Amino acid sequence: MLSYYIIDTETTGLRAGFNEVTEISIVRCSDRHQLTKKIRAEFPERASDIALQVTNRTFEDLLEGDAKEDVVSFCDSFFEQDGKTAEHRCLVAHNAPFDKRFCHALWSSCGKAFPAICWMDTIKFAQDWSKEIGVLPSILTDKGKPSFKLASVLKFANITPMPGAHDAGSDARNTYLIWKKGMDLGIDHLNAIRRYPHAIHEQVETGCSTTAV
Repeated sequence: MLSYYIIDTETTGLRAGFNEVTEISIVRCSDRHQLTKKIRAEFPERASDIALQVTNRTFEDLLEGDAKEDVVSFCDSFFEQDGKTAEHRCLVAHNAPFDKRFCHALWSSCGKAFPAICWMDTIKFAQDWSKEIGVLPSILTDKGKPSFKLASVLKFANITPMPGAHDAGSDARNTYLIWKKGMDLGIDHLNAIRRYPHAIHEQVETGCSTTAV
């Protein structure tokens, strides 16, 4: 049986392996215990202006937090409390491919494999949920299509969001609410799960090229 964890990361940009994770939050679904850590940036000069604006941070803010090695160790210990292997853990995230790339790059940079293989994307989950009940989100994108961003899915699911946006702790809690309500309603979630085994030296993006971490 899979153990489910919600995860959210805040980063200094969109390029895993070049930009960095500055905050990570994990919710263990079995008991709703949450671990949230800020990570001190090693390369704050690489932060994009857009990322700083979205997360409401300054370059000085990026120098706060713990060393990445300490945070990865904290997270590993948190996961290991379940007594499961990586094969039996499923990470749930809104836009899971994004968080997966950054988590893999972060753990690789510490010489460790990420301790979970399965990832569930709540965007895909919400899209399937919408099809199953025949109702589309009321919030639209700039192109006039239904939006499946976090705030839109919360409204679609009739969930009162917890305060905070683009804050790893708040986004993780809100993602948990989406996951929990969908699961309680019996929405088919298997199509939203993918296996992504982590090879420590996998290729990650750095600037305009790729390199092994």
